[in-house]
Amino acid sequence: MRRLLAFLALTGLAVAGAVWLADRPGEVTIRWQGWRMDTTVPVLLAFLALLLVAFSMLNRLVRGVFGAPGRWFESRRLGRERKGYAALSDGLAAAASGDAARAGKLARRADKLLNDPAVTGLLITQAARLSGDDGQLRQRYEVMTERRETAFLGHKGLAELALKQGERETARDQAGQAFLLRPGAEDLAALLLDLHVEAGAWAEAEQVLRTARRRHALPEAELARRRALILLGRAEEALAAGDESRALDWALDARDADPLFVPAVSLAAGLYRRRGKGRKAAALLKAAFKAAPHPLLVTGWRALGEGEGALERVKRMQELVQANPASPDGHVALAEAALAAQLWGQARTHLEKALEQRPTRAVFQLLAQVERDERKDEAAAGAWTLRAATDSVSEPSWTCGGCGHHAPDFALRCPACGAAGRLEWT
Repeated sequence: MRRLLAFLALTGLAVAGAVWLADRPGEVTIRWQGWRMDTTVPVLLAFLALLLVAFSMLNRLVRGVFGAPGRWFESRRLGRERKGYAALSDGLAAAASGDAARAGKLARRADKLLNDPAVTGLLITQAARLSGDDGQLRQRYEVMTERRETAFLGHKGLAELALKQGERETARDQAGQAFLLRPGAEDLAALLLDLHVEAGAWAEAEQVLRTARRRHALPEAELARRRALILLGRAEEALAAGDESRALDWALDARDADPLFVPAVSLAAGLYRRRGKGRKAAALLKAAFKAAPHPLLVTGWRALGEGEGALERVKRMQELVQANPASPDGHVALAEAALAAQLWGQARTHLEKALEQRPTRAVFQLLAQVERDERKDEAAAGAWTLRAATDSVSEPSWTCGGCGHHAPDFALRCPACGAAGRLEWT
């Protein structure tokens, strides 16, 4: 509607102008270099209009002739760009489906057509990862670190690649640079904490932990566990240096960070005992055993009664069992103490309770020992021994969540694969 009104208005103005000129024809005389031309104003205006049209057509012709090569090159560029983006899109789809050969082929085609690493870098990286080409993958990650938009992915990728190749120090450095760029990344925070713990870089680990807590990069429970690991590492380091006082402070801090972290409680109690503070050690051990019974705590409790007689040892173990009657470890420890004191009935009673809770090989073997020591009944002892081989469940142990290695004692790092903080009591 607006265009129609504008057209009618312009047409009206043109007609009005033509009528106005027709009513006032006038005359124009032009003299130039001895030439003279006489005409009317309307004719002169019409000539000028035709001249403008001619110049406009000539300009278009000249631009068309001289601009043809540019338009051809632009058309070719656009065609290459369309083909390049099509290859990029198809390549990303191939990478997502796990087709390494097709993804690599399309990545090379997209890179050739677009010639823009910022656009094709991700596809080329994915294709190299699928094909297992670590050399090309490293090159692509290094290129990615040069651009602010992809620097995080580049450093993280280099860290993962270094881990794969066993270059743990390089992995720690690259993961640290990636963490500075994106401190809220959960998997990266966990990886960097593990690498710092492996290296014994306690100050750096605590700094990462504080940042991870501030950015909510890890669940609170995991943060507490990792803090306890770091503090225990510091305690062990101080103890190795002969500073028992500092080691005790760190161990207690680790216990405060995670009250159920048995290795920290065991170390703190042991240090209290060595300093002659048996009551404090006993309070720590009993409180921990009540919440999370564990053989380490039983060992620490038994050590508090070093030099005691057999009956005194039984009384001591009874006190621990009363703190957590549902713990098979407590009943087994009390049964062993009763056996040493030749209290056969008490030993049998607690072994039967342990058998109901967790029928391990050790329980069956102790029951066989009771039959031999009390009744001299080899047949009954043999029956318990047979059941130990057929009916027993596996003893809990420190197991690495990374490689599955079973370790006899707790360690900050897995003895088999070196992974930090992966040993769990299972």
